[in-house]
Amino acid sequence: MAVIEIVGGVILLVVSVVIFALTLMQHTHGQGLAGAINGSAYGANNARLTPADQMLAKVTRVAGIIFFVVAILACVFASRLA
Repeated sequence: MAVIEIVGGVILLVVSVVIFALTLMQHTHGQGLAGAINGSAYGANNARLTPADQMLAKVTRVAGIIFFVVAILACVFASRLA
């Protein structure tokens, strides 16, 4: 295993744990998943979210983007090293 594969795997592991923790910390307003699927009035309304909830949502979004970028880079490097 190359060092870059180990570093990429560790970054993926850390970011996935961060996404998991951030998702659990978010406060739910409304009916949860059923409300989101059915188009509840509270589904995507950020006006009702507190600043802390908005910040958690942004950080979770950024962590998701980092996760997918690192996952794609890991696939590219793994295919080149093979």
